Amino acid sequence: MKTKNAFAFRDFDATRILQRPFFKDFYFPSDKSDVEILESLNTVEEDSVDAWERNLYMIKAIHDQLKKFHHLINRHNEKRLDKYNKKKSLAEKVTITELQRPAPIMEYFSASLSVLELMNKFKNLHHEIEKKIQVHYRKEFAARLKQIRQTLGLSQRQLGDLINISPQGFSFYERGERDVPVHTIIRLAKALNMNGNQILGLV
Repeated sequence: MKTKNAFAFRDFDATRILQRPFFKDFYFPSDKSDVEILESLNTVEEDSVDAWERNLYMIKAIHDQLKKFHHLINRHNEKRLDKYNKKKSLAEKVTITELQRPAPIMEYFSASLSVLELMNKFKNLHHEIEKKIQVHYRKEFAARLKQIRQTLGLSQRQLGDLINISPQGFSFYERGERDVPVHTIIRLAKALNMNGNQILGLV
């Protein structure tokens, strides 16, 4: 795809970057602005971790495409600025280093900044959804940990002693207030004579 055909900077709409030809593979509704698309990716019809994972995958794909788009814009900017400066330096008989960025092509730099801003929004959204998924899995594991302990008829102190965790620390894990380190899960599996998949609820 030629850069000049991919961009139409003179009618660049900073609120509808995702509607440009460069993003045609994502099939966004033509009447949606970038903000509306962002909002739709921050909500799901069914509040399930699978739905959030699907949105997370889409957000990552869009962000990667925005990075490519931003790179092409900047490369186009550099070529156009270089061409303009060479032309002006010959006309005014000055060195290129004495020239400042010319106003006539500022729309190209505005486009670059607009795409960069949208990239940051998608990056922040990716972080927010990752956090939601992390909290979900943490709470799910906490409930499983409590169920295992109660099934075995052990107190938090007793099970904590088996894996060298204080009652307070074990309580944090069982309430889903802290992530459980991998080495703690391994200790737990060994102490209870269970495999990791059983502890994690994967079987």
